[in-house]
Amino acid sequence: MYYNKNNLPPLIVLLFIIGFFIRVGFIVSSKSYVDPPDWEYGEIARNMIAGNGYARVSPFSGDLEQTSSHAPFYPYFLSLFYSFGHTTWIYIAIQLVQAFFSSLTILIVYKISTLLFNRIVGTVTAFGFTVYPPLLYYSAKLVPTTFFIFLVTITLFFVLRMRNRKPLSAILAGVTLGLSLVCDPLAFALFPALIIWYFIQPEVRLKDTLFVIVISCIVLIPWTVRNRDIHGRIVPVTTQFGVNFWIGNNPHATGTDYYEVTSIEEGSFVIMTETLSEDTQKRLATMSEIERSRFFFDQGIQFIQQNPPKFLSLLFKKASIYWWFAPSEINASIDVAQYRTVYIIFYLPMLLLGLLGIVISLVTPLLKNTSLIILTMFFISTTYIVTHVGLMRYRVPLEVYLLMFACFAIVVIADSIAKYQ
Repeated sequence: MYYNKNNLPPLIVLLFIIGFFIRVGFIVSSKSYVDPPDWEYGEIARNMIAGNGYARVSPFSGDLEQTSSHAPFYPYFLSLFYSFGHTTWIYIAIQLVQAFFSSLTILIVYKISTLLFNRIVGTVTAFGFTVYPPLLYYSAKLVPTTFFIFLVTITLFFVLRMRNRKPLSAILAGVTLGLSLVCDPLAFALFPALIIWYFIQPEVRLKDTLFVIVISCIVLIPWTVRNRDIHGRIVPVTTQFGVNFWIGNNPHATGTDYYEVTSIEEGSFVIMTETLSEDTQKRLATMSEIERSRFFFDQGIQFIQQNPPKFLSLLFKKASIYWWFAPSEINASIDVAQYRTVYIIFYLPMLLLGLLGIVISLVTPLLKNTSLIILTMFFISTTYIVTHVGLMRYRVPLEVYLLMFACFAIVVIADSIAKYQ
């Protein structure tokens, strides 16, 4: 049966429905709605509802302060639900919304894979996204991962559509990229990816590329103005880069948030900021959030200048942790420890096949098409590797694109086998 290229085949729509029910099934079976942790995002959301503004308790001074430590998208999302209370049904509602957006991404990855490769690769990728365990897992967790994956992926879709030279594609890409930035400033990694891709992809106009960047920055303006009013200086999204940079570049750095973990089950661990001297911690308690950010960044730069070999060694270590797994002695995630074996069973073949798919695309005319995804993966992963890694959710957004390349490799291998039979 023939389908218009702009329509979704019934099978893909069915995968969207199946994907949603699988995610709902995971939420119910895992009972993730029972007192789920919501980390700093929930703390900020509760303070907003209480009339304290976008605020949280400083980990250094112990005082409640107006903050820009975390991007606003997810705390505001949580606050919409928390304003009705903190019941089990509220948590279920939050997770159902996340399950919907995770399932909606199935349609987007199908579209992207079809644009880059063909319908067969698109269908296989959509199926893989439907059942890939980490994507189910994060649709039930109160973290912004699911929304970040959705927003970045739909941005890449609209950018790829810019090759048709229709202004609407650039406008939509700019809006979704702006929303990606207020979800997680890591989306700034798309800026260099877009610029380099423009020089690789002759079908894209410079004005469209610049239009995307300008519109995304316009979306940021209200939040940046708020930060300027709070801190007295320009803070595009968050103040976290300084401390994250120091965590990955200091004399005690392990590559993760933790200096050591002696018992995950008992919560016995030392986070990196606890390795600071008592005098330094007292100094930090007297600083503003902006001053602390600058202090940590300067300390990280000083460490790199004084220890170039250690810095390079840490880069290699963080790269290996990012693309594989952190040793248990420097990773305090109970879930990672519990599900590590299951995760490896799914992740290892995807990693190997994904790398094969990338290599194949690099040595074929497909490079012009796939380079945007490869560049996005490079700049996002590099940002983490330069700062610090270790949490599973840091890599999951890129696993979506690894999955895409892995499915491409599977189709290529299957075609090659069929030719010799």
